[in-house]
Amino acid sequence: MQGKFKPLKGKIPTLKEIKRRKEHVKSIIIPYPRYKSLIDKIEEHHQLSFGSVQPDGLYLYGETGLGKSTILKEYKNKYPSKRIGGSTKLPVLYLTVPVGATPKSVASKILLEMGDPNYDRGTENNMTARILSFVEKCEVEMIIIDEFQHLIDSESKKVLNKASNWVKNLTNDVNIPILVCGMPESSKVFEINEQLDRRFCEKQSLQPFSYQSREDQIEFRAFLNGIDKQLPFPEQSFLADPILSQKIFYATKGNPFYIKKLLEESTVSALKNGCDSITEDDLFISFKSISLSTRKFVINPFNQENFNLIDAFENEIRMKESS
Repeated sequence: MQGKFKPLKGKIPTLKEIKRRKEHVKSIIIPYPRYKSLIDKIEEHHQLSFGSVQPDGLYLYGETGLGKSTILKEYKNKYPSKRIGGSTKLPVLYLTVPVGATPKSVASKILLEMGDPNYDRGTENNMTARILSFVEKCEVEMIIIDEFQHLIDSESKKVLNKASNWVKNLTNDVNIPILVCGMPESSKVFEINEQLDRRFCEKQSLQPFSYQSREDQIEFRAFLNGIDKQLPFPEQSFLADPILSQKIFYATKGNPFYIKKLLEESTVSALKNGCDSITEDDLFISFKSISLSTRKFVINPFNQENFNLIDAFENEIRMKESS
């Protein structure tokens, strides 16, 4: 980002400037190949299903931190709402399911997003009927339901059946493509409802980066290089260096959320020292401050001269098994 962020040359910036640069890191989005392929898949689903005699559903799933919501919000932003002739046109309706949601509360949130002043009134059936009316009025072409697992958090078969039947009926009645997205465990709703499973027979998963094959390594290092070019420093940090990239992969297991978090904290560390790039010392300090409760035996790979990725993972597994 040379030109946008002035060199510090050892001068420690103000907290305001540190915050500005940290927020910049948070905003970085790198459209790596799998990210772009999912955007393309959503576009294909949207365009081919809208106006169809029987629109298909699409289910997107993956562990937390892989960028699912970022992808969905980016796609929604491609089709912004518009005010035309006193009414709102909403090509893509995006909503996040809150924790502990019920079909009625999700229906209420859909109505709220479409501008229904009485979004929280009426029975579940009444709300669902109004959704159909507002979909037509707002010219909604596609509905995206994110954090889908919150609708089916309960293990109760009765709750799962109620939720699955509501989604099935909404999909059948609204007659536009619906995309549901959530954690892998949300797939249980399809296991108990064969009709819903048929409507969402296309299922796409988002996986963390891998480092096994040469192609995997090239993709991961290209991702790091893309971030490096957008970091709020005038100088390059060489994140894609063959050795350093292995350390970053080990520290984060290729999860984009943890990669970004590591680089956010490393950016702050570098700025506090008046540096114009991130160093391995910054990564070392930042990794120590990130709590990884699921990896009790992870080591700090930074500043290790003889770091070996395979050995590090194998040692972590041995330590975990012997504990």
